[in-house]
Amino acid sequence: TLILDLTIINDLMLGDEEEVKNVRGTDTAKIGARMTRIIRVMRLVRILKLYKAIYEANQAKKKKVVRPLNPGDDEDDDWDDLDVQGPSQVNRESQVGKKLSELTTRRVICLVLTMMLLHKVVRIDTSQQFPTSAHYGADVVNEEFLRLQDDPNNETARLIYERSLLQYIYYHNWYTGSTGDTISSQYDSRLFWVGIVSSTQAQAEGKAANASLRSATVTSWAQNINSIESSSDTAWILGLGRLPESIQTDLGETWDAQCDTKSQNTRRIGVSLIPQVLSTWGVGYAVPCPENLRRVERKKYAPSLLFDEERYNAWHIAFYFDTRPFVYWESVYSLLITVYVCISLCAASLMFSNDANRLVLTPVENMIAKVETIRDNPLSAMKVADEEFKMEEMSRAKTRKLEANASMSKAVKDILLCNSKHSTPELMETVILEKTIIKLGSLLALGFGQAGAQIIEHNMHGVDSACVDAMIEGKRVECIIGAARIRDFSTATEVLQAKVMTFVNQIAEIVHGVVDEFHG
Repeated sequence: TLILDLTIINDLMLGDEEEVKNVRGTDTAKIGARMTRIIRVMRLVRILKLYKAIYEANQAKKKKVVRPLNPGDDEDDDWDDLDVQGPSQVNRESQVGKKLSELTTRRVICLVLTMMLLHKVVRIDTSQQFPTSAHYGADVVNEEFLRLQDDPNNETARLIYERSLLQYIYYHNWYTGSTGDTISSQYDSRLFWVGIVSSTQAQAEGKAANASLRSATVTSWAQNINSIESSSDTAWILGLGRLPESIQTDLGETWDAQCDTKSQNTRRIGVSLIPQVLSTWGVGYAVPCPENLRRVERKKYAPSLLFDEERYNAWHIAFYFDTRPFVYWESVYSLLITVYVCISLCAASLMFSNDANRLVLTPVENMIAKVETIRDNPLSAMKVADEEFKMEEMSRAKTRKLEANASMSKAVKDILLCNSKHSTPELMETVILEKTIIKLGSLLALGFGQAGAQIIEHNMHGVDSACVDAMIEGKRVECIIGAARIRDFSTATEVLQAKVMTFVNQIAEIVHGVVDEFHG
């Protein structure tokens, strides 16, 4: 999209400013101006590429990080440690999570960009609602100049024309932007060049000589403005500002600044209001001709009344405005919009992805971690189940403690929000599936035992087929068998009666726990 900012291409898109259809603000000019705004929004499409680059860089970093131990891989398990944490988070993102996050982010970006593009296209341009002072003043000056053309020797007609042109120049005074006067300083575009535009050199020179201002009229007008604005009683009446003496001198001479277009098809002869650098007046860049500014930094106004297209192409008086302050602030706001859109897209992507991660992806990845743990070591399923059970008990204990310590404000809040204390949230299907996997793994470990762990491991590693092969070649295992006897068991049976099995199980739990803790 930066190619569209090249001067040649940008000028082709905006069209020729000397054509009557562009000056009068027809559909062609509207489309050109609207396309310029759309191009700035299209640059935001690069956010997609930036996101892709950042995403790929993060994935490359994750591959270098050592994966933490999964539940069941720890050498020891301290069952007396009450501060039991949940299973370590899976560092490697699942393929489902990668695909879903990428699609969600891309679709959010495309949705926001589409909304912004439609916002720029499907709306009425407010600049076409009413004619501006630049349009109206150009028609007034042109009307007085046509009357002067009908009777060039009429002193009254010339004086009226010169005063109309001076009023136009002072009302859109370029220098009030730096001095802080009250009219044109309130706007971001000001007049910097006025002259005759014609298709022939001879006609341009003749009209420019007749349209030039007399020095006496310029001096009289400037003195009148100075006298009005120097008095505190009458300064509020005008507020047109002042011009440098060198510019007043240029206005009082015959217009002779030749500023033809680059194509040499149109001749321009006039006078510039900022032909040289004047630091004290805020002129840091001399603009002797309209071509010294880029197409987007200047705007042409010409009379639209009492002119047909043929006469307009032959000759017309033209006013060129400097829109650099407006373009500057428009660029600043475009940057701010870009930053805002980036932040909005990030926030929207996080919000859209958060629910999917919380409800689907995270439980699925936890299931994957547990399945991989059981696949690597089927006997570790028992430890996974014990840890999960211990966490559930701790969660229930904390819940009971919070309910017991609930304050009065919490009770009032529950009443106002119609929260029921006894309502139990329904378990999500993903939670049920995760606990089912743990139970199945534990049952496999109990059913097959250590001798059958190799069968489970072999079949679970074969992920390319659903076939179960139980005929796995065995291997010789050396072991020590210990026997434990309970003395006076008959007496304990007579005393405990039905509770004797609970007594036996408690002893077995202690013996098995100690044997397992010291690795057999």
